[in-house]
Amino acid sequence: MIVISNSQRDYIVKYIDLMCEAMTGKDNKTYNTIRIARKLRNQLIAKQPLTADDLSHLDKIINKTK
Repeated sequence: MIVISNSQRDYIVKYIDLMCEAMTGKDNKTYNTIRIARKLRNQLIAKQPLTADDLSHLDKIINKTK
């Protein structure tokens, strides 16, 4: 698992949008790249921000396994 900030998530979504707009090819590779990028974009948008309690809970779990 990787935790990124909300602003990093927003930048990633923005870059995915820009990439999809810039890709103009009609071949299968381009189509699949855009399809996968849009799927990732939707997954990132659907993620809910973590609260401080969530982060402290994760920290406790991670520190137990070390």
